[in-house]
Amino acid sequence: MSSQRGLVARAAALLVGVLVASIATSGGSAVAAPAEASAAGESSPGMRLVKFDAAVAEANGYKVVTLPDGARASVPAALAEAAQRGDYVPTTGVIRPTGIASTSGYGEVGGNCGMSWLGLDARGGSRATLTTGMQMNPDAGGPWDVIWRVNITDNGGSSSQSYSEDDGFYGYLSWTAFARDLGLTRGTAIANVSSWLSYAITTHGWVCWSNGPVASANIY
Repeated sequence: MSSQRGLVARAAALLVGVLVASIATSGGSAVAAPAEASAAGESSPGMRLVKFDAAVAEANGYKVVTLPDGARASVPAALAEAAQRGDYVPTTGVIRPTGIASTSGYGEVGGNCGMSWLGLDARGGSRATLTTGMQMNPDAGGPWDVIWRVNITDNGGSSSQSYSEDDGFYGYLSWTAFARDLGLTRGTAIANVSSWLSYAITTHGWVCWSNGPVASANIY
């Protein structure tokens, strides 16, 4: 984990409480997708919660707990005991035990981490610009660790681009990879974020996997 990433992520984590409170009082909803996600040749599927990282959660003032019905959640450390007793019921980011019915009114079954996005922009001369990133919902916390992979298929074959958190920059609840210049074969090129090799661990300890956005471009 780089010291630069740690400082930025910690600063973002400190801002979460203030900004989330502002959103709540103004009646706001989930953070909107970046403008790029609506452009041609780009897509922005969501990200899904699959597990928790207790060490990262604790480093940022959260705690992973087991709720009375056996479900697991990451909650503010000050509310951990209340959650374990059932006095505090988290409304998002709850992973229910498999095969066990719950009477708790959780807002989500598996949690909605946010969205991931991908863009492939042909520029001529058999060159293209590859962009990708994620925007998390406030309940999930901001990205902390990032493991990311984009697969590309064109008329010349298949290749991939791998990223870690240091290959991009942090914003409020977001991580954006530095744009990459690719040399591709003329014709149709298709890129996709690998849904099983791309994930982020957030400041709240959520481990969120990409749902695999796809982008395409006509390389010329």
